Amino acid sequence: MSENDQVKLKPLFGIHPGKYLTILYAVIILLILFIVFIVPGIVNPGVVYDVRTNLSSAAIYLDGEYLAAAPGRVFVPEGEHTIEVKREYFSVYEQKLTTGRRLVGSLFVPKKQILNCELQLEDPQALLKEEFANFANWGMIDTFYDNYQPKPVLGPLFKDLRRAGYSDTVSLSSFLYSAMPFIHNELLYDDFTEALRWYDAIKTDSEEEVKISRSFQDITFFKDTSKFFENLPFWYYSLLSDQNRGDRADWYPAMQSEYGTFLRDFSNDFPSATAAVNVQGLRFIRLSGGQFLMGADGNSFPFPVAVNEFLMLDREVTNKVFTLFLNDNPAWRLENKDSLIADGLVNRDYLLNFEDSDPEAPVSYISWYAAEAFCDWFKSRLPSYLDGYEVRMPNEFEWEWAALTDSGNGGVFKDSSADGPLGIEGRYPNNSGFYDLKGN
Repeated sequence: MSENDQVKLKPLFGIHPGKYLTILYAVIILLILFIVFIVPGIVNPGVVYDVRTNLSSAAIYLDGEYLAAAPGRVFVPEGEHTIEVKREYFSVYEQKLTTGRRLVGSLFVPKKQILNCELQLEDPQALLKEEFANFANWGMIDTFYDNYQPKPVLGPLFKDLRRAGYSDTVSLSSFLYSAMPFIHNELLYDDFTEALRWYDAIKTDSEEEVKISRSFQDITFFKDTSKFFENLPFWYYSLLSDQNRGDRADWYPAMQSEYGTFLRDFSNDFPSATAAVNVQGLRFIRLSGGQFLMGADGNSFPFPVAVNEFLMLDREVTNKVFTLFLNDNPAWRLENKDSLIADGLVNRDYLLNFEDSDPEAPVSYISWYAAEAFCDWFKSRLPSYLDGYEVRMPNEFEWEWAALTDSGNGGVFKDSSADGPLGIEGRYPNNSGFYDLKGN
């Protein structure tokens, strides 16, 4: 066969090739159009729902099965269905749907509907508690990197609270104050200031976040906070990178000089043990009140603190004393640990190795709730002449005040031979009569 030979199609059923090829091409084109524009509407009929919520995140369920995150788009097949939008601590949005179909062009232009879901806040305190713990966990991480950044917690939380209509600014103010000690870098600080914007929106009943000044000294919340935390500017300055210290804190050098003069002229008191009281065989030392520079020993930003007179146990609560508490409060015994864990009062380490520990050593592996229960129990055993007294753990200010008269003992942790808490035998108290304020 040469290149000059020609191939000619023969007529088919008497139809000229030019005609039946045209018909064939037309059929193929129609078939493609049918497959593309019609078949999807027949095979997979349904509706695309644009699910919108008043919250930054929620979960979409279709007929009880998780479908996607909200806000977002979901496909709901033709028929009768129940769609739910859920988020813990909020009401469940539920709606019955009867979905139809779009026969033509559903692959490219599916049938769409908008579903606006309003979720109401049902347990604000539980939500605040959980998110506070989440933020605190990020705050416990010392260093972040480019590939490991903290997830925003407070900003989205306060945005959701505003959009859910929450208006308890007293609780939110307390929440924000409590969160501040966990902020140690600019990433966490930016999350905090995002929450402040929505906090101001809640206070002013604004629909959207309020624009607040980027300048630390102009933010209303920090102005109010400085009434309680006199070292607040130093806290802020410590969060900044070297570059931003120059960009954002040009006021700092002058303030530092002024504060240095204040510290130089500050009159520091010192505690004195004025008396001792024995309660149930335990010795409590009455310590005078006064004012002192908190953090003056090794802290870059000392600040003045005033402490009232108080009585404090001269040593830690021992295993022996805690056993007396357990005898009177069986719910806190080791055999009930599973119940306590279920109630969120302790964790799996509760009273670890307690039964094999030295009776005179400090009790270890208890929870804050267990310590509170112990204090309540001990208050019920106070003699009548101590009626009206509160029994609690010492706060940080009181602890440092009691430690100011330390005799120089480095504490148990300085002893390399110690493999756990020790009793006080063979050691001496500080000049006020307290043991182990530097560690045991």
